[in-house]
Amino acid sequence: MGKMVDVDDISLKKQLIIYILAVIILSFICTTVVITANLILMSRGIILRADYYESKVPFIEKYIENTGDKLLNKGFKTELEKIIPVQGIEYQVLNYKGEMIYGNYKTDIVDLPFKSIDKRDKIVVGYFNAEVIEFIPISKNGLAVGMVLLKYHIKPSARNPKYNFLVQYLEQIVVISPFVFIILFTIIFVSKFNKKLSGPLNELLEGANKIKNRNLEFKISYKSNNELGKLCSAFEDMRNELKVTLENQWKLEQDRRYMLEAIAHDLRTPLTIIKGHIEGILYSNKFDEDKFIRYLNLIDKNVDRIIKLIEKMDRIVKLEQQDFKLEFEKCDIVKFLNEKSSDFDRICSLKKINFIMKKDEKLADKFIISTDINALSQILDNIISNSLRYTPINGEIILKVNIEKNTLCFLIDDTGCGFSSRDIKNMFKRFYQGDESRSKEKGHYGLGLYIVKTLVEKLGGSITAGNNEMGGARVKFSIPIQ
Repeated sequence: MGKMVDVDDISLKKQLIIYILAVIILSFICTTVVITANLILMSRGIILRADYYESKVPFIEKYIENTGDKLLNKGFKTELEKIIPVQGIEYQVLNYKGEMIYGNYKTDIVDLPFKSIDKRDKIVVGYFNAEVIEFIPISKNGLAVGMVLLKYHIKPSARNPKYNFLVQYLEQIVVISPFVFIILFTIIFVSKFNKKLSGPLNELLEGANKIKNRNLEFKISYKSNNELGKLCSAFEDMRNELKVTLENQWKLEQDRRYMLEAIAHDLRTPLTIIKGHIEGILYSNKFDEDKFIRYLNLIDKNVDRIIKLIEKMDRIVKLEQQDFKLEFEKCDIVKFLNEKSSDFDRICSLKKINFIMKKDEKLADKFIISTDINALSQILDNIISNSLRYTPINGEIILKVNIEKNTLCFLIDDTGCGFSSRDIKNMFKRFYQGDESRSKEKGHYGLGLYIVKTLVEKLGGSITAGNNEMGGARVKFSIPIQ
């Protein structure tokens, strides 16, 4: 069996057509039911058709003609009322002077517009539920000696007169029933259609007002495949994109403020030192060559700090440009690692720190990969430099290099104080200079690990950081072997 289709998923145009057809079909069915019920009740004699009493008039007229002037006798009333169905026909028996002898119709004949007592006449008043008065002469030997007046209505009636109030407007009801049902079902389906429209439209209006008030923490819940559903889905996509855009914008603004604060802080220290030593030279009363040289060395050292900061800032700007590309080339990773190991060993020995490198057995001989060797060198330099900053004298820095599937994995452990939870959360952010409670050395700018992460990602790899079993720091990154 085919899958049932939810009406809400149908296009609004098709839904409207379905509702119009439903109004027409249901109105037709209900009208047919009303007409059929009316015909059944009439066929069973429960309801008398509109011309029922009119159809009795010829029979009554024949009886009057055959009976003649006997009808003028009051004692004949009972016999006459056996012929006339008095529950639906009122009557009068009049003499030749127009005076009522007997009957159940009390209106005076002088109030009726009849022509003559000796002529057959008929008066019809109205259209719907028409009132009919018939004048039937009573003759004797060809001469009119009186008259029978009959009054009835051409309208449906109940066989039991006490129910006439229920059926007296039956014809009108049957005639107007199609229009009543059309109006009724139109109201029902229009209300239903309006409810379907108002729900999502109210959501959209409410959402638009929230966006106007810079509130993007909401969702459009209406889901459907129709036009409104697609509109709500597009609105929700727009809200999400706007939220992401604004969050990125807010983050950029926050990063920009943080960056300016960090740069100002990192520039202020060396510039203050430079200014202080220059003032010391300018305002010295006596020239001291040793002091002069010492001040110049300090000034030179702090100028170098400023230059390094600017160079790193320039490096970050270039790395963050979309069109920045690394220069991949074939290189012997084993030779590269041996050279870096020698450099790191020499640097670590100056601080009385033991450097150890452990390589995968597959890296015992020449191993060619395609990578940007300068970028990889800078990654290792920055990580080892960070470890040197926090590893105590006689501590260890261990570099492990392994091949896992098609990936070259680097693991750097040290025996320093490790990373705090705040460090682990923020270490790869720009200008993050570490938890002050564990920072033993100033002069770094919080850019090293940010550059490391950026370069690793540019190489197509990933990087994580945490603490090792010894309590020291651990940084692990991997790059694809190409």
